[in-house]
Amino acid sequence: MSLEAVLQVLVAACAVYLGLVYASYLWLMAVGLWENRRRVREHTIDDVATVATSRFFPGVSVVVAAYNESAALPSAVRSLLALDYSEFEVIVVNDGSTDETLERLVAAFDLVPVEAAARGVVETERVRGYYRSTLDARLLVIDKDNGGKADALNAGLDHCRFRYVCGVDADTVFARDALSRVMRVVSRDPARIVGLTSFVEIAEDPSRALVDGSSFTIPDSRPLLAYQTIDYLRAFYNNRIAWSRLDFMLCAIGAFQVWRRDLLDDLRGWSRDFTCEDIELTFRVHEVLRRRGRPYHVVCLPDRVGVTEGPDTVRKLVAQRERWQRVILETWWAYRSMCLNRRYGSVGLVGMPFYLLSEIVAPVFELVAVVTLCVGAVFGLVDWRLCVAVTLLITVLNSLFSTGALLMVDLHGQVYRRRGLVRLLLLMPLELFVYRPVMTWARIKGTWRFLRGDRAWHKFERNVRAETP
Repeated sequence: MSLEAVLQVLVAACAVYLGLVYASYLWLMAVGLWENRRRVREHTIDDVATVATSRFFPGVSVVVAAYNESAALPSAVRSLLALDYSEFEVIVVNDGSTDETLERLVAAFDLVPVEAAARGVVETERVRGYYRSTLDARLLVIDKDNGGKADALNAGLDHCRFRYVCGVDADTVFARDALSRVMRVVSRDPARIVGLTSFVEIAEDPSRALVDGSSFTIPDSRPLLAYQTIDYLRAFYNNRIAWSRLDFMLCAIGAFQVWRRDLLDDLRGWSRDFTCEDIELTFRVHEVLRRRGRPYHVVCLPDRVGVTEGPDTVRKLVAQRERWQRVILETWWAYRSMCLNRRYGSVGLVGMPFYLLSEIVAPVFELVAVVTLCVGAVFGLVDWRLCVAVTLLITVLNSLFSTGALLMVDLHGQVYRRRGLVRLLLLMPLELFVYRPVMTWARIKGTWRFLRGDRAWHKFERNVRAETP
C-alpha cells in the first residue's frame, strides 16, 4: 500500500471518529439544555431559605481532606462554617501535612485538643490527635499520618455523625446556600438519590470570588484561566447535566460530592487502590447497585455551589490534566466489564462507550491526526483548502458548544462581568490553536504514564493567594 493510500485511510478514520464525537456532543448538549431549563424552573418554585432553617432536613457531615494546604484551607473552612444549612458539621482531616497546615488551623479557629472516637467502619492510617474549635463547636480537626486523599476522606467518614457525607476539596470556597440548594433536591427522593454533585466555578484565587458569603463574581482572569473556565462550563452543562438526566452520571467531582453515609459504609468508603478517589467511587456505586438490581440515582445539578482553584501556569495545568487522563484510563479499565453490558443499563450501554469514545481513545486519534498532517505536508499530499475548511468547521462547532454552555450557566446567575463575557466569546475561536494543543499533550502524557503503571499524584504548588482576614 502506498503512503498516499495509508494517509487516506488514516484521514478517513479520523473523520469518522470526529463525526461520532461531535454527534454525541450535540445530542448531550440538547439533553443538557432541556434538563437545565427544568432545574431552573424547579429552583424558582423551591424555597431555599426554608431548607436552610428547617430541622426536618437531614444532617450533613462535611469532610475536608487536606495535605499541605496552609494557604487555601482557612478560607475554605470559613466558607463551610458560614453555610446556612440547619444541621451540619465540618471535619477537617490533616493528612500528615509537612507544612503549617495544622498550625494555621489552630491559630485561625482556636483549636484545642479533645478526645474523640471513631465508628470503626473502615481502617485508616494512625490518627495522631483530635482538635475542636472553641469558636465553633461544629468544627473537628483530625490529625493523622499521611495515607493519601482517599484515606483522609475515610478517616473523616469514620467520624461522621450525620446521614449524609459531603466530601470537598481544601482549595474550594463555598456559597452560603451550597448545602441548602442540593439537599432540597435530595429531600424529594431520599430513597433513590444516593449521590449528588453540582457545578463548581474556577478562579485563580477562589477567596476573591466570594461576595457577601452567598454570591460570586468571577474576576477577569488571564487567558489560561479563561480557557479552563470554558472547558469546565462545557464539561458540566453540555455533558454531566445530560449524564444525570440519562442516568449514567459517572463522576461526582472531588470538589463537591454528597453521598448517603449508609452507602459509603457499605462500600467501605473511598478506595486507596486508585490514583483519584472521586471517579472510582462513582463507577463503583454504579457497578454495585446495578449488579444488585437496586433502584438509585446519582445526580448532577447545574446550581453553582462554590469556586475552586485553577492552575495558573501551563506546567501546572499539564500536571493536573495528565493526572485526570491517567485516572480516567485507570478507572475505566478496572470497570471495563460494564461496557456494552445490558445488565448495567444506560451506564453500560451509553456511559461507558461514551467515555471510551470521548476520553480513552481521544489522544490516539489526536496524535494520529497531527502525525498524518505533518507527514502529508512533508510529501506534498495535503489539500490545504480542504484542511482549512475542516479546521474552520471544528472551530465553529467548538464555539457552538462553548456558547451553549455559557448561555446555560448564565440562567443560574450572572457571575461574569460583561467585559469578561465578551472576552470569553472572543477567546473561543482561538481555543483549537491555543488551548487544545496543551490538552492534547497532557492527554498523551497521561496515557503514556498509565501504560507505564504510574500512579503518583504529582502534586503541584498552589497559586499565590492574597491574605484573607
